[in-house]
Amino acid sequence: MADGTTAGDRRRRLRELLARPDIVLAPSCGDAVTARLIESVGMPAVHCSGSVLHHLAGYADAGILTLTETVDAIRRVVDAVELPVIADADTGFGGVANVARTVREYERAGVAALHLEDQRFPKRPAYLEGVEPATVGRRELVDRIRVAVDARTDDSLLVIARSEVKGDLGEVLDRLGECVEAGADALWLAARTPEDIAKTRAAFDKPLIGVLPKGMSVQRFAELGADAALLPGWLLTAALHAQRALLTELRDSGSLQGYIDRTPGIAEARRFESEQGAAELADLEKRFGG
Repeated sequence: MADGTTAGDRRRRLRELLARPDIVLAPSCGDAVTARLIESVGMPAVHCSGSVLHHLAGYADAGILTLTETVDAIRRVVDAVELPVIADADTGFGGVANVARTVREYERAGVAALHLEDQRFPKRPAYLEGVEPATVGRRELVDRIRVAVDARTDDSLLVIARSEVKGDLGEVLDRLGECVEAGADALWLAARTPEDIAKTRAAFDKPLIGVLPKGMSVQRFAELGADAALLPGWLLTAALHAQRALLTELRDSGSLQGYIDRTPGIAEARRFESEQGAAELADLEKRFGG
């Protein structure tokens, strides 16, 4: 781990953060350098998003990446920063035996928390317009949570239950309630409207972790009852937007100078990129030669 702290230290740190009145802002990423950028601006936690991991690989978020590919990417994120990492475990990659292995692999990778959902495997990208995710029955979701809680060896690892049932908040709350009985440590806040967020908060005293709704401030999300706000995709979107602008400038003018001149902070970003791993390399060579 980046600072020598144990995975257990980071898990306990996340639990402490979630117990505080201030909301935990955990921007989402899928690679080490972006995780370090999140850390560098003072964020308290990182979310490793399954959709971002898929998009970085050029795939739809439909369970196409294997467990091994996913864990390898998550481990790089965990090793790059000192922050607790909340990781997307999707559906657990199969049946209950797969869920058990998923939890063990994520735990060994050092995550502070993982969230498991009730979509069928393979899942469908719920963010696409017109796509209605197919969910498993309530009992199967509860079994996923039960086996996840049983499979972990460190009780400080947070298991977050997530329901993707659409259009029926009552069913979502019933499912989450049974997941709490099964041992879930925290719940996914799928509600998007102020009314539904408040209803979810009133129903549970567990930490509520969810995606910041479009157009809603972090402060308002916290007032309604959210304990942690995640932002899947936006950092990748911003990076792609900036890269498109640079490429367009290069194509049209034959030079990068125009982009460099009109982009505030570009020199600082360039320095941040070029310094990745440099301090560690210098320290190793100073202490051991090379």
